[in-house]
Parts: sequence; C-alpha cells; structure tokens
Amino acid sequence: MVSASECALLGFGAAVPAQVRHNDDPLFEPLRRAAAAEGGGGEHALFYGSRERRVLGPGESLASLTAKAGAAAIADAGLTAAQVERLYGYLAVSEFIAPNQLYSVHRELGLGQGTWVVPVNSEFANFLMSVVLAWEALRAGSLRHALVAVGSAWTRNMDYSQGHSHVIGEGAGAAVVGFAGPDSRCVLVDWAADTFSNEYGAMVLTVRPESGLAHPTYGISSAEGIRAFMSSGMDGPPRLVARLLAKHGVSPDEVTLISHQATRKLMDHWAQAIRPHEYLDTFEDYGNMVHASIPVTLARFHRELRTKYLVMVGLGIGAHQMAMLVRV
Repeated sequence: MVSASECALLGFGAAVPAQVRHNDDPLFEPLRRAAAAEGGGGEHALFYGSRERRVLGPGESLASLTAKAGAAAIADAGLTAAQVERLYGYLAVSEFIAPNQLYSVHRELGLGQGTWVVPVNSEFANFLMSVVLAWEALRAGSLRHALVAVGSAWTRNMDYSQGHSHVIGEGAGAAVVGFAGPDSRCVLVDWAADTFSNEYGAMVLTVRPESGLAHPTYGISSAEGIRAFMSSGMDGPPRLVARLLAKHGVSPDEVTLISHQATRKLMDHWAQAIRPHEYLDTFEDYGNMVHASIPVTLARFHRELRTKYLVMVGLGIGAHQMAMLVRV
C-alpha cells in the first residue's frame, strides 16, 4: 500500500555515446608502460574489470547526451517537459568552470523559465544527493515533479599513465522524482550518509604541471589516496548499507544492489561484505562512468528488479558516502 505522501522514482532514462574504446586502444600505451615499470603494483593493481567503455566523439556534446537521458526519463514517467518544475543534477567535466553545463540541458530539454536549475557538485554521489534534495523538496510541498539528470565525460581529463584512467567511460542517466501513485514501484524509503573530511585532498581533479598536460586531470594521491581507497573506500559502503538496512529491519537477501562502479576490486569486496540477493552493474560494457554509473544501470535494469528492495550506494571525493533504500 502506498501512502499519499510517499515519493518515488517515476521514470528512468540513460544515454551513452556510440564510440567504443577497447582495452587494446593505443591511448592506454602510457598506462601499460607505467604499470610494467612498477611491476604491476600500486594504483595500477587496483583498477580492472572493464572490457569496453564509451567516449564522446569530436564535436559531441555532454549536454546533448544528458538531455537525451532526461527526455527519456520524462517520457518514461508519462510527463511532458512543461510538468518538470525543477532540474537537479550535474555535468562533469563541464564546458565552463561556472556555470555548470546543466543549464544547457535545461535549454535542450525545452524546460520552462520557471524551472529552477540546481547543480549539485558532489562527485561522485551527485545522482543520489540530487534525488535526496528533490525528495525533500517534494515532502516540503515545494513542487510535484523534479528531474534529476547527470552526465559524465572525464575521458578528456585523464592522465593515461595513471591506473584509474583505464576504466573511465562516459554516459548520462536521469530519473523523474515525484509523488507515488497506487501502482508506483521504486518508492523512496530512506537514505543515510557519512562524511570523511579527513580525506579532503586525497583524490582531486586539478591542473598537474608535473604531468605535462595543460588541462586538469584526476589524480589519486600515492599515499593518502591509496590509504583512503583501501580503508573507507573498501569498508565504508558495506557499513553504511548495513546501518540503513538494520534501521528498517531489511535483510540483505531482500535487496538488489546498484553501486558506484570504479573497479571490480571494490565491487567484489562490497558484494562479499553486503551479500545482496542480486548485484547489478554495467561496468564491463561501459566502464566507470563516474557519477552516471548508478542512474545508467538503474535505467537499464529497473523493469527487471525481482527483490522487495533496491539499495543504491555511492561514494565521493569530499570525501563522502551515500546509500538509499528503495521499495520495489
């Protein structure tokens, strides 16, 4: 039975570029040389498991890709653009430092002048945090329908001698958040979050003169970053999910899990620690789409959810972690 005040994810959409980058791409040659020089250890040993990833081609726009995902979510919810009262989300790496390219998504979707754009800069949990903000606005009576849309295009901001660069792919995902109807699935139940501000600076996107590259690149500190990966990164999400499930008396075998998808090392550890009934991902085909992995995976599989509950868990470089419980 759905309460009149409950909120749900009403529609889903995703879009990925057509261009495929395989593991044998010449772009990864600096990575292979660096890994060989380090004997296959260090950061290079942490990131693996992706067979392919998608990348934007010359002249292709992340905003257009994200608008495509957003339009699909609006249509899937049975709405029109005129019914979207607020647009939450984030595009990264954005065309400008400011404003965020989410405003271009607003324009391409034909959203109204009264539709407020709310960029949520919280890599990599932008989607989950945006859903929570939309959910709270609905509960406060501020609106009836919100669109959450995120787009990720980090492949042009990689140093391809670094281990994490191998798995990065591009994509966009979206969902409509609104009041649940009597037949609604994906009803929002609760969320939880942890903040690890002591890890601030361990993983950052910034200009690195030592790399010889003029554009900002993502990097993981060889000391603090690896330590954060191996400690809070490995064990934080399972603890957070366990806390959220225990609060509501939900057993892991009642749950389908969708998570951040950075590497099989993390995902295999989370699977073993959380032990969900099912664990869905798009990592092998699409790689690490950074903040777009969760909504793209959700859009791909939402009609195939077979458990009573869905848990989505993400993490970010604030550092922070978020988990959301959804009743299917």
